[in-house]
Amino acid sequence: MFGRATFEVQLFKNGRWAINEVVKSETVARKKAADLLALKTTAGVRVVKESHFGKDNHRESEIFKEMKEVKEEEDLSVTPVDEAPLCDKVTDFYKTASRTTMARLFTKYLEKFEMTPLEMLHSHSNLKRMVNYETMVPQAVDKIATLHARATGDGTRERRDAIFDAVEIISQKARDVDKAKLPALAESSLDEVLQRLDAKFSDEEERSYMANVALTRESLNWRGWLGKMSELLPMAQSQKDQRARDMIDEMLADIFLAKTVIKDVIGISKHLGDAVLRMIDLVEGQCAPTKFAADDLLKLLNPLFKEDLLPRSKNVLFDRIERDLTGPVRLTNSEDKADDKVFFDTLMDRVVTDEHIIGGRALAAGLTERWARLDNIGGAAGRNKAMQGLCDKLDTGKRVFVYLLALYSPKAEASMQAAIEEQLKRQGVELNTIQKIAPQAKTERARLTQVASTQRLVLDSELRDPIKKAIAKRFDDIVVDYIIGQKVIERIDNKELSFRERAGRLVAFCSSGMLTEGRATDIARETVTGYLKRKDFLSEFTGDIPEPKDKETAIRDFYKLLAQTGFQVG
Repeated sequence: MFGRATFEVQLFKNGRWAINEVVKSETVARKKAADLLALKTTAGVRVVKESHFGKDNHRESEIFKEMKEVKEEEDLSVTPVDEAPLCDKVTDFYKTASRTTMARLFTKYLEKFEMTPLEMLHSHSNLKRMVNYETMVPQAVDKIATLHARATGDGTRERRDAIFDAVEIISQKARDVDKAKLPALAESSLDEVLQRLDAKFSDEEERSYMANVALTRESLNWRGWLGKMSELLPMAQSQKDQRARDMIDEMLADIFLAKTVIKDVIGISKHLGDAVLRMIDLVEGQCAPTKFAADDLLKLLNPLFKEDLLPRSKNVLFDRIERDLTGPVRLTNSEDKADDKVFFDTLMDRVVTDEHIIGGRALAAGLTERWARLDNIGGAAGRNKAMQGLCDKLDTGKRVFVYLLALYSPKAEASMQAAIEEQLKRQGVELNTIQKIAPQAKTERARLTQVASTQRLVLDSELRDPIKKAIAKRFDDIVVDYIIGQKVIERIDNKELSFRERAGRLVAFCSSGMLTEGRATDIARETVTGYLKRKDFLSEFTGDIPEPKDKETAIRDFYKLLAQTGFQVG
């Protein structure tokens, strides 16, 4: 048709023009172009008129074009989480576990403003800005409501309504206190602020809330994560009130949840594995700074962690290490992936000791998942195989039980509990001699002590009673077989020694920590009891002591030792 025209509305994207829409009216095209230009993400719009003259004849002409500078749109979207604590009361939303979930959900938003969940909850202006930011909070509520509904069996809508109600109450509370006159931290210590709040508010929860408001009013003036830490750490050393120390630890824990903070504190690491070892050094109070580390902060943090004055912050770092170990990033930068397995052994030897596992269940789980990843095995079967692989790597029976018992939790899903219990029972069967349990022990005393202390780990654990008792009895049977087979008590009760010396050696043996609870202890104690029941015990005991006064002293000291060892005397 002669004179027919269409209008292409084109957007400038990725360095070139692309058609967004084709319309038949210039007025509509220009309106569409104006609407597109109003969007923050639009870098340029043009309208091209295409006129047709006959079947094969047409002409294009640009009738409108406008470009503008576009700032990259920030991604402040909600980060998915796998779990979230159930909050039955509004006060539960202020607790550590809930704030940790908030930090993960809103990590992009909070890191942009370098603000902690604790500060966000106790600052009306910041909370209002966050709640009103696009659809971020509703999206987060939907995600948490879904997790809660899955865990409780409640309806998602019911859980969503409950969380929104809590958000409204939290917001109203922050609004109400916004203009309240509270002691200013800038003019006094946190200890003094707490003392003044004690005199003003009788309710403990209200005092705690007001104290965090007072702290937040000041901390929001501190620039950046490291700026907040530089103010908080000297306070952690100087404050005497345990409540003040706890408040400081809570805010520091929130800061350590930020993704980039730990790197800024400890400096550059060679690779992920090196960073993990350096974080472990930090929680043990012995982290040495590397390039770009915050040296001044490390000097303050090391002694605080060493003296265990930052328990919540320590747990956050252990949780961080677990996430790093379970994640996809390799432990080393080596081209040879086998080097990751070599480094893993170094890491495992650092974490699992004969006394405990650094980081407890968090690192036990992290090591298990990392080995499954290194061995390229997945699922429940892979996890079980990984547990067996780690047990095979550990060089003493006690380390095996330290690892497995740290991994165990009565709150874990049933399949996980069953897998660990099965592994514990298997180890109880395979470690069937003292030499297998303590292969590196150089002396009889060291071997017996290691078996007894391993049994104590089992007895003090959260294992179900039937499993606990069965494994404990297994260790006791091993020790009984040993002390009978090796005539341990007969050697202690050496007839060539004086009666008094033999009795003292037997009592000391009972309290030495070398005996397992059960028959082994009973056998030793029965031998001592047999001594005490002898009619002429006192005369035999003091037979080689000439002075009456010295006899009395020897008897008194022996009965004191008996009492300390748990024997009924008198």
